[in-house]
Amino acid sequence: MTEVSVARETDVSFDAVWGLVADFGDTSWMNGVAKTEIDGDGVGMTRNVYVDPNGAPVRETLTDRDDDAHWIEYTIAEGNPLPVDDYRARVTVSSNGSGARIVWAASFEPRGVDEATAKTAVEGMYGVLLDWVIAGAAERS
Repeated sequence: MTEVSVARETDVSFDAVWGLVADFGDTSWMNGVAKTEIDGDGVGMTRNVYVDPNGAPVRETLTDRDDDAHWIEYTIAEGNPLPVDDYRARVTVSSNGSGARIVWAASFEPRGVDEATAKTAVEGMYGVLLDWVIAGAAERS
């Protein structure tokens, strides 16, 4: 199993960042998403995220959540655009003075590429996602 972790510090408030990350059904902060379909609520819920409204979705499931420790875990069961399988991620938000620290970590098996290539792809996507989270949280605060 391969593991990666990317962290980012921001001046955006902890409450704004955690509020955005904790709302698994809200993907409005993700650039390029044409639509999202939600099935269920809370742990066990799924979201189908469509970049192309007529294409196949990325199907993600919220597998665990800790509101006291401020983290969520999710898997991607279908449509993962990254070259990985058995993908499980955890997003953790912590207070950092007047701002927040976000850590996005995952474990996975590379699919069709070597481990270094898979790690680079996931780390690159996390950099983009963290930028979007920070921008989305800033808009809400």
